[in-house]
Amino acid sequence: MKKLLLGALLLLSTSLFSQSFYHIDSLYQDKTNYLIYNTVESIDSLTQDQLITKIKNWGGTNFVNMSEVLVSETKEQLVFNYITSSFYIKILGMKNNLDWYIRLVVQVKDQKIKISLYDDGNAFRPGTYAGNTYIKAVPARQNKFEDYFKKDGTIGKANGEGLKNTRTSCILKADDLINSIKSNTIYKTDKDW
Repeated sequence: MKKLLLGALLLLSTSLFSQSFYHIDSLYQDKTNYLIYNTVESIDSLTQDQLITKIKNWGGTNFVNMSEVLVSETKEQLVFNYITSSFYIKILGMKNNLDWYIRLVVQVKDQKIKISLYDDGNAFRPGTYAGNTYIKAVPARQNKFEDYFKKDGTIGKANGEGLKNTRTSCILKADDLINSIKSNTIYKTDKDW
């Protein structure tokens, strides 16, 4: 069922990209809360504590410094805040990657997880020069993806592809976490060698 939904989503996004614009509703599942992607997955036979351990194991292998990325932890929820470079805009035909914060919230119950990925704003961009022109620094979290859309909720295809790339990156991150949890891979400690 999940693969069928993902296939429908990819087909929908492909048809949208055959047009000359990209709509904000194709980026956000809930634009009011900046929710990019949300999924609920049943995980048979794993308790809440086992799921938390598997999520932390995944985080430890997917982030360079998980202690900096894991920003909140309770018995029911883990919150990761990481930077992605998957978003880009085109200026004068040149692709410019912009670092962006993504907030990954994983809620946990016995045999079930809910993964939500949110637009958490731009990363800090230092001031720079373009020829003799100084371009001001941009503070972190000053912009959201919605700021790149016109008032009618559309963005041109060229820059919409950068947003599509980011949405796909979020979906792949969620799928990677789910696959890691469902795998039988056991991360051994030093005493198990």
